[in-house]
Amino acid sequence: MITESTLRALLDGDAAPCAMPDVLLLREYLQRGLPYGDPICLSFGETWDRVPPALAARLAETPVGSHGYQLSLYGLPRLRAALREHIAAGNGLTGGDWEVAVSWGGTRQSMFDFGRMVKDRTTSSRPVVLAAGPSWDYSGVFSPLGFTVRYLPLRPEHGFQPQREDLAAAVAKVLATPGEHLAMVIINAQHNPTAVNWSEQFVSAMVDTAVEHDAAILVDDAYFGVCDAGVTATSALRAVIERAPLVPWLGVRSMGKQFGCNGWAIGSMVAAPAVLSELVNRYRLHHGLMHAGPAQHAMAEWLESSDSADFLTRQSFELADTRQATVQACVEQLGHPRSAVHAGECTPYVLIEVPPAYEPEQYRADCFERTGVLVAPVWPWPYPGPESGATPLPYLRLYIAAGEKDVLEATRRMAEAGLTYR
Repeated sequence: MITESTLRALLDGDAAPCAMPDVLLLREYLQRGLPYGDPICLSFGETWDRVPPALAARLAETPVGSHGYQLSLYGLPRLRAALREHIAAGNGLTGGDWEVAVSWGGTRQSMFDFGRMVKDRTTSSRPVVLAAGPSWDYSGVFSPLGFTVRYLPLRPEHGFQPQREDLAAAVAKVLATPGEHLAMVIINAQHNPTAVNWSEQFVSAMVDTAVEHDAAILVDDAYFGVCDAGVTATSALRAVIERAPLVPWLGVRSMGKQFGCNGWAIGSMVAAPAVLSELVNRYRLHHGLMHAGPAQHAMAEWLESSDSADFLTRQSFELADTRQATVQACVEQLGHPRSAVHAGECTPYVLIEVPPAYEPEQYRADCFERTGVLVAPVWPWPYPGPESGATPLPYLRLYIAAGEKDVLEATRRMAEAGLTYR
């Protein structure tokens, strides 16, 4: 949970906070005097206090020269080498035509630059981006660039596993719409927010669809390294490298999601060398120079050490235990049928069905008003319109990375407030 001191440091002052509804609710809760104690944020993909101490300590050990501009738009060479090894080992890459650059402005910024490049290469007035939904906020990135964002549905009756017939139907709808063409396919194989590890067969089908229609491919690997113990993450990156060498593609990876340091905005961009050169030397140069040296040095040292691998191993076991505890608490304390709790096996999310007596937003508002527990709708803010194929679902997303203690405290508060399934 976020402590009062941290909350005040982030929200006190005259400047208006972020317009995100969760932030406004937290500010109001702070003004109310935290009636139920520190808020428990199961809505944000953030913990604020889970960075490994050994990683944070490395910030104090960076050389003086790291505080100036870096001299490569690809990022610190040492970190690039560490990222390349990390990505190759995790994805089982033994060859292929690909290169890596450091991202130091967050994966959202890298996606935006890729969207600009794809848009500049298209002649259609209505290029379409296709993703699986519910999803992360792809519309917020690509709609301002002039793309139409459409979704193929992920259905509870299929355990939120994507279906090839839904992919075919979504593509057919784009092709049947005058003036539209499929410009980009987004693959998020460790899926946010459904926590489903997509099958290799479906990932291959998405890659082949992009190739068939000469569409670009975005591999959103934000949570590739965040899976339960014993789960082998499906490598969308390997499928793209092997099956789609001729279409433009980009893979983005967040180190913040893996290592609890989202605020560093350190990650990777992976693409064919020519595409990566254009992104780094042209599009990124439009808005940023070569900075974040201390964070890059610290991350390089961390990835080179056995500490990082040990941390990921421990995290995988902790995540599996917390997921199991979350399901058990929802069933035993909140009275959810087991079928109304979708556990998944990757990412730090669990989905629960909204109690039948509530609308999702009503339940979410009542929950925070009466307990200080903040949960999220399965479609995160800002919510896409129905014309995109964004099917409304009576589910909530619980972010469980804060750990078992916080999840159990949250469900205890909810049960005591009578916010149960029946």
